[in-house]
Amino acid sequence: MQDDEETRWYRLFKRPLSNSNILLGFDEGFLLFNTNQLNHMNKEQLESVIERKTEQLSREVVIISPEDNLPFDIQAEWLTQLLSTMYVEHGITKRRDSLLQDIARGNCRLWFAVKGEKPIGSAALVKQSDGSVEVGRAVSLENGAGGLLMLLAAQHHMMNAESPLVAEVRISDGFGGVPSGEATQVVCFRHLGLIPQATVPAFNHGNPNRQEMFIFSSSKLIPSGLPAFFPDDMAGFNLLTEIAVPMSKESFDEGLEIKQGRSSRLTNWTLAEKQPFSVILPDKSGVKFELVVKESEKYSQFTLIPMSANPNNTMAILESLDMGFIPCGFDRNRDKDGFPVILLGKLKKGTLLAPIKIVSGVLDPSVVKAIQNIDQKFRNA
Repeated sequence: MQDDEETRWYRLFKRPLSNSNILLGFDEGFLLFNTNQLNHMNKEQLESVIERKTEQLSREVVIISPEDNLPFDIQAEWLTQLLSTMYVEHGITKRRDSLLQDIARGNCRLWFAVKGEKPIGSAALVKQSDGSVEVGRAVSLENGAGGLLMLLAAQHHMMNAESPLVAEVRISDGFGGVPSGEATQVVCFRHLGLIPQATVPAFNHGNPNRQEMFIFSSSKLIPSGLPAFFPDDMAGFNLLTEIAVPMSKESFDEGLEIKQGRSSRLTNWTLAEKQPFSVILPDKSGVKFELVVKESEKYSQFTLIPMSANPNNTMAILESLDMGFIPCGFDRNRDKDGFPVILLGKLKKGTLLAPIKIVSGVLDPSVVKAIQNIDQKFRNA
């Protein structure tokens, strides 16, 4: 068993880093997520962090990677068990069949930390519909285990794929036995250099169940393209430029150009998704805004509008703001025509929202201020 364990650690830590399939390549010892990105990841630094975290774990802890071929049903059972223990209430635990299917198809690749034949930590790489890969599903029942597993998963992705690495980074403070998201923030922003693009109260945990703030982040800047068109209404324009733009100002490859316009008012919308949160979109064959929002709130405490900021949608954006939707930032992808996609969100009235806690120094102060402004808007709504 000891020999197998040593072989596993050798595979994880000692493999060569000069691999041509790394995300955007290495240059003079730096992992380049993007030539314009401020937080370049030093490859030796990443390996050093992994080795340090490994040394801090108990000798009884064994790391199991996807290459160890743990049976799919055990992987699903372990992850469900860990999420339930850590968060009490978690959306994934309610959809075990879907989880098992994702594992079997290779869409969810899991890393576990095991102690005394029981799982004490997890992390995963999850394929997304846009081709990116999310690092997440992190749980740590022993200090440091979850962070180490996230780093191992991220390192594996960087060594073997070119697609962007993304994350939904928790920024909640601890509450009701649920720990804060501070450790995840350190991993994603300090060690992996992910770029924050939007702050959204998208998911819920705990008992009593509460929505939590997450920062949608990516290793890749939003590509250059067409300008964003905002409504020429002064109040709406100011809300967008004072809240959404500061949140995402460092997220665009060549900056964000903003123009004003006035389009025809859209009157019809449709409910496009119900889980893990509701998503509504403009749709000529849909129903009035008030009706679709009411319908969306039957399925989720949070409703999201990913709106293309093109000239034809300026009045739809204004209508959303008038209905209490709050600018959260921008999506990591532009629309099919090259326009930015602004994210607008709304919490159902009476929803509990967990307090936030941001680790000092992991984000630019202007981004921290934007996050705090978005958080306050949701609390005041």
